[in-house]
Amino acid sequence: MKKLETVNCEELMTEPLKPIEFVVDNLITQGLFILAGAPKIGKSWLALDICLSVAKGEPVLNAKTAQGTTLYLCLEDSRIRIQNRLYEMTDEPTEHLHFDLLANSIGSGLEEQIERFISEHRNTKIIFIDTLQKIRSNSPDSTYATDYKELSVLKSIADKRSVAIVLVHHLRKPKTPIRST
Repeated sequence: MKKLETVNCEELMTEPLKPIEFVVDNLITQGLFILAGAPKIGKSWLALDICLSVAKGEPVLNAKTAQGTTLYLCLEDSRIRIQNRLYEMTDEPTEHLHFDLLANSIGSGLEEQIERFISEHRNTKIIFIDTLQKIRSNSPDSTYATDYKELSVLKSIADKRSVAIVLVHHLRKPKTPIRST
């Protein structure tokens, strides 16, 4: 059973808390996020651009970044595809951007994989997981409750370790076109 943590208003308002830090100014803070959109619109390019920019401490989308280590779990890509994209984006490699092409699923080792990386790279700022579907459990249940339970594990890691975790997700195309009358 979970222990309730009640706090009165006065205690909460006088407690010194560490402010939330932005990884990308006014866009991404520490915590869990979903970057969702239709397939093939550039989500993976944006993910790589943000990872590279944070790793180098350079602006992204005209916004300042907090320089630090980044991890890009590019689970639908190959090494050559990532290399080609990197060459299109930069001529200067950085030791602060890391890639992994394989990951375990939620509840089957992904959490440990992320925790281990953060422990080995103490200045980790952001982790992109491309795509959410690749790390989902094999549960046939795809209800909101299952989604919430699975994603809560990642949110807990992000909050505990003060990092941003961004999940890339494809939106399904509608089966029938929407028509106006």
